[in-house]
Amino acid sequence: MIDYVIAGLLILLAVLGTHSASPQHVGGNKLQGVVWGSAALGIILRRRFPMIALGVLTASTGVALVASQAASADPFIAFPMYQVASIYERRRSLPALAVVCLVVIIPNISHLVSNSRSNVNLTELLVAVAAWFVGDSVRVRRTYVAGLAEQANQRQREIVERAQRSVAEERLQIARDLHDVVAHSLSVIAVQSGVGRHVIDEHPGQAKIALAAVEETSRTALVELRRMLGVLRHDDQQPATLTPAPGVSSLGPLVEQVRAAGVDVVVELRSSLVTELSPTTNLAIYRIVQEALTNVVKHVGCGSVIVELRDEPEALVLEVVDDGGGGLPVYPKSVEEDGAHHGIVGMRERVALFEGSMVAGARPEGGFGVVVRFPLSSLGVS
Repeated sequence: MIDYVIAGLLILLAVLGTHSASPQHVGGNKLQGVVWGSAALGIILRRRFPMIALGVLTASTGVALVASQAASADPFIAFPMYQVASIYERRRSLPALAVVCLVVIIPNISHLVSNSRSNVNLTELLVAVAAWFVGDSVRVRRTYVAGLAEQANQRQREIVERAQRSVAEERLQIARDLHDVVAHSLSVIAVQSGVGRHVIDEHPGQAKIALAAVEETSRTALVELRRMLGVLRHDDQQPATLTPAPGVSSLGPLVEQVRAAGVDVVVELRSSLVTELSPTTNLAIYRIVQEALTNVVKHVGCGSVIVELRDEPEALVLEVVDDGGGGLPVYPKSVEEDGAHHGIVGMRERVALFEGSMVAGARPEGGFGVVVRFPLSSLGVS
């Protein structure tokens, strides 16, 4: 709005100056009116078309200087010059300033050489340079503030992304733990209940043993599920009941459950690092063994399994191997052919947390094998 007010005043001055001039000054005042009219046009255009506005005012100033007129548009060239410097980079605004300087300097030098004027008027030059410096400073300030705002937005996005990743990792961890607990327990319960159903008429004693195993496994699974749900749903008024996470030392009860399902399990702990393992490593080993034994119960039903934890150069090796019940393996030839096995995927994810490697597949001599290598460097042990 202020631009239109200034432009209107300039046009009014141009009209009044032209009509009120004496006959001997009509030509000069007409040129003065043209200069002021050009200044008004430049001020109107400076926000939408700053380069065009600067060109119009520069041209009118040059014409006035060539015609030896007073620098009637001195202060107004600052408006488009400021706009250009505050919007465009220096590689564009500096050449524009250079053109304005040449337009001002060349007529003054020409007048000095021809002795048509005894002094030099560089008011337009000083105004243009000052306006450029102010506009360029404003542009640099805007860029700086915009950079700070972008950094703040980037940090906010990173915070949101970290929160989303944390939620996804927590969900994945919960899914793995639930799968390990539920799948193992239900597999044992299914096998034992099937045994009880088949022998209840002819061997009631064995049926009682199977039902007792079902009861014990169910109770253990319920305790673990309640513990997990309590951790998820606890608040400050009702803190969750926390129990130590299972580890290598907890393999005994797990092995007994599997043995009760008819699978002969042999555990060989040949590692000197068992007592040095962190709770996270202990839990990972326990869950991998649990999933491997669960697969034996589900796919084999009977047979023998060897669980071995041993030391190798630069690695801790966990191996779970079964004999397939004495016959051909029921497993697929490769894990990749059976993408629906979330337990195998869960084992791979746990191993990946320690930058380890895992090989799982059918063995040529029968049965199935899972071999996991944990690099010692990722375990934090020497």
